[in-house]
Amino acid sequence: MNKNLHNSVLYIDMGQLRRNAEAILRELDGAQLIPVLKGNAYGLGQEEVGAALAAIPEIRTMAVAQVSEGAALRRAGVTQDILVLGGVPVRLLAPAVELGLTLTVGRPGLLPLLAELGRTQGRLVQVQVKVETGLHRYGLTPGAELDGLLEEWREYAPWIRVTGAFTHFADLGDPVRAEEQFQTYLRGVAQLERGGMEIPMRHVSASAASEYAPQYRLDGVRIGRRLYMDHPTAPLGTVREVCSWRAWVTRVRPLRAGDALGYGGHIRMPRDGMAATISVGYGDGLDPELVRVGGPVLIGGQRARLLACCMDQTVVDVTGIPCAVDDEVTLLGGDGHGNWLSSQEVSLLIGEDEGCGLTSRLSGRVGRVYL
Repeated sequence: MNKNLHNSVLYIDMGQLRRNAEAILRELDGAQLIPVLKGNAYGLGQEEVGAALAAIPEIRTMAVAQVSEGAALRRAGVTQDILVLGGVPVRLLAPAVELGLTLTVGRPGLLPLLAELGRTQGRLVQVQVKVETGLHRYGLTPGAELDGLLEEWREYAPWIRVTGAFTHFADLGDPVRAEEQFQTYLRGVAQLERGGMEIPMRHVSASAASEYAPQYRLDGVRIGRRLYMDHPTAPLGTVREVCSWRAWVTRVRPLRAGDALGYGGHIRMPRDGMAATISVGYGDGLDPELVRVGGPVLIGGQRARLLACCMDQTVVDVTGIPCAVDDEVTLLGGDGHGNWLSSQEVSLLIGEDEGCGLTSRLSGRVGRVYL
């Protein structure tokens, strides 16, 4: 029996993923590469990607956004430190400690809760401090808030192990603001160290900073998008896209100019021509905005324009393109014959700044195949 029962498949080139990671490691010149595997590794499959990266000896820490994601990596056999970058609902603190995850301290009153869990479970709780520098999501501001953290830490230190402190840039495109954030972060770290807290790892940079602001490298760099694709508008050429999303044609028919497409009749065939129905829709993660702007797909090595979509099916204008039922359709990446439709290019059509926003939306109905 055919085990691939999905209407579309995301093919992930694991060899290219490793080559991307190794290229980034060479650039970092001894700083830690911290893979960010949130959002199901940006849609590519957290457990499989995590296990592959865990096999690279230089990678000692990984990062996720939620406890469930850390649990998935543990199930995949990842033994490295796993940092949960954001705030965690109180009900998830106990299982997080049980899993040995590193939790981010970004609010007053959290350390006492973690210390009690450490005492109850008989283990040290690993934490990193999030220094608030201007993004205003989750973090402790230098000054009174960090002083308060130091007071809590002195009381509960026997059950707490601090492994680092970090922040996140709000707008790397604004170099003045980025430098202000960096200086605020350094002041926060200095305040913690003056208070007696050792900070083994300092990190502020993510993918974009690793490419164009190496001065912020410090001890580690959090890399998400760049593991899977290059910069959207100013690529360095040191990494390549690792995945391709493909579906199939299920029907081809002639239509006349003005024929209605999809529900409500709001979308019309722009000319006499041929239309193909393909086997995916927004329920699979195809962004309706991409359809609205007539984004491209590859059929027979040529670019065809998206016309209309529903939850499970999408109509494509294939006028002038040889096309038949069961032809392969490439929505992102390569078609296997040397033709390429970059996810970065496609994302820019709808105002997304990174193609990983498109792959992150792909649902569980899209099969994942690891090459």
